[in-house]
Amino acid sequence: MTARDQNVWFHYRSSLKIGELERFIIKYDLYEGAVIPEDLTLDSLWLRIKNIEQLSYRAGYLMGPYFIYTDLRTENYHHSQRIIYSADQPKFEPNLQPQQQSIVELPVHRIQKRYVWIVDVISQILFSTTTKVTFELSIGTTRGSIDSKNIDFLPSLATYSDKLQVTRLTTLDIWKLSSQLSLKCDRDKPKHLIILTHGLHSNVTTDMVYIQEQIYNQQKNYPNENLVVEGFPDNVCQTEKGIKYLGTRVAEYIVSNLYDKSIKKISFIGHSLGGLVQTFAIAYIAVKYPWFFENVEPVNFIAMASPLLGIVTDNPAYIKMLLSFGVIGKTGQDLGLDKCPKDDNALLYLLSGEPVRAILSKFKRRTLYANVVNDGIVPLYTASLLFLDYDEILNSLNEKCVDKTVDSENITISDNTRFFQKNFINPLNKIMGVWAPQMSSDGKRNKDSKLPKVSILESATSILLPPLPDKAYIMDPNSRELCIIHDKIYTEDDIPPVKDIEESIYNSSNILLQPFTIDKRQKEKYQKLEETIARRWHKGLSWRKVIVKLKPDAHNNIVTRRRFVNAYGWPVIDHMIDNHFKGDISENSIKFDSYMEDYRKIKDEDIPMKYQWIVRKEEESIFDVGPTGMISTMAEMLDNFTQKQLIKKTNMHTDLKEEIKKYEEMNNTLLH
Repeated sequence: MTARDQNVWFHYRSSLKIGELERFIIKYDLYEGAVIPEDLTLDSLWLRIKNIEQLSYRAGYLMGPYFIYTDLRTENYHHSQRIIYSADQPKFEPNLQPQQQSIVELPVHRIQKRYVWIVDVISQILFSTTTKVTFELSIGTTRGSIDSKNIDFLPSLATYSDKLQVTRLTTLDIWKLSSQLSLKCDRDKPKHLIILTHGLHSNVTTDMVYIQEQIYNQQKNYPNENLVVEGFPDNVCQTEKGIKYLGTRVAEYIVSNLYDKSIKKISFIGHSLGGLVQTFAIAYIAVKYPWFFENVEPVNFIAMASPLLGIVTDNPAYIKMLLSFGVIGKTGQDLGLDKCPKDDNALLYLLSGEPVRAILSKFKRRTLYANVVNDGIVPLYTASLLFLDYDEILNSLNEKCVDKTVDSENITISDNTRFFQKNFINPLNKIMGVWAPQMSSDGKRNKDSKLPKVSILESATSILLPPLPDKAYIMDPNSRELCIIHDKIYTEDDIPPVKDIEESIYNSSNILLQPFTIDKRQKEKYQKLEETIARRWHKGLSWRKVIVKLKPDAHNNIVTRRRFVNAYGWPVIDHMIDNHFKGDISENSIKFDSYMEDYRKIKDEDIPMKYQWIVRKEEESIFDVGPTGMISTMAEMLDNFTQKQLIKKTNMHTDLKEEIKKYEEMNNTLLH
């Protein structure tokens, strides 16, 4: 190796599919022994992460996109602590595109025996389960040492210094390791199972991993039980197939894969479409496995920015038509409040009745989190079940100077995303401005409104073009505005009588209700249906409604989809943790008179007719998945065909899964 080559201390190459991430724990020993050397120097290390996909893949949005998210933080970093030294400031890259690289300093600025940094690399793929994005991670003692010309020839895995130790954690490690460690402490403790459910074109393993980690951090508050956080990973790229399809799979996963007799409690947290999916899962479990909620105590039901009333009245008539035609598959028809094929009611109407209400009444807490502004996907009225003290919320908004929330001067866009903005989003916005002026992102649709409005297009593209938090927000908790503007428990008594609904809702001048009341004559049928569904949800049930004011992109910020890009959601997750996972007042709040030992699965024909809508088999069609879902379907078919042909031609009889398992075990910890 040349002199410059000797400055390369670590090099690794890997690939990520949708819903996958890799975490690298970098440990650097500044000196050995107990005595500090006299000639000790504080020389920083340098980290390089490069997306090594071909440059032409930058335009492959629908098969990818072939982007990765990366962030770097110190071992002791926590968002609630003020960062004194700028050298300790977290660094992140929201979208590393093909052939782009991120080079950052690993600062060594004070004398301490060991430095520890944590690096996350996350796939940004949205639409394909077979696509991979490949990256390289290199560490050197100088910035020049990690140039491409010095490392292109290196093996995919190499460590060259005894001072450096790098541990690699895969997606599976991150999701299973915490629960396994807690179980090792005391396997006899009862388990509290917490189910996370993702939304449309999303996944649980990367998009909800921040919530998972924050919950596990609360294990100390539960000395007498083990927290186990799980989510169903196999609905990825299936989210257009309908709420019933998705919820059934989640339910079967809970009962068949996760349940054992040590599970005594269960909680549900769903984001966006996930709130409806988890609701259907509860209905399915209730009728197919009636013993489950007799043996397992329901604790928390939490829905975050979930369209519980559908998404009809907030959108133009042609959007409703496109939903009915299946532009986002069966899920779009469900959200458009179309009637079920063999029932005379919409699925969301059926969900608001029995058996769901009976099970939800058993939960200790039922909480809804809703965005008041900057959410172009799920309006306030549908995420909050319509009935709110809108005047009080509007007053809170005015007091907090809501216009500052969307000051474009305070929103930054990463340089690595400007290519995407210039060549894809801007032209698309112009097209949308001609085809549907009310949907364009110039704000003209709401020129008379003082409230900021984010369009559906902006919310969708902000996944790839997120407005980034500023430096002060990341480093200083005192610089963060309070985002909880309304937090109140609503009961059936708080709902206005039917005779008063015209004045309090339909004829209200409150601009927060505009998404619901607009175009009343054209959408009166759906408005009345949404009102009916909302009333059914409040019958005999109390709901805690937490209304939040977040900067764009509020729909993804509310769950902190990415740790730093969506950092505006930190206070929301903190609120959820503080109010739901700080230890229960009563550890055994429900005493079971008898424990059901009959674990049979009820046959469909034995389920009462009034619940047949839950289990009735429906004819499946390839068009149920919608256009983007078909991309994944066709890609999987092509990938399976290619693998079969390869095995046939080479007479390979090796178990590929076994080989992958061996490789993961061998490379799980990358040591010197």
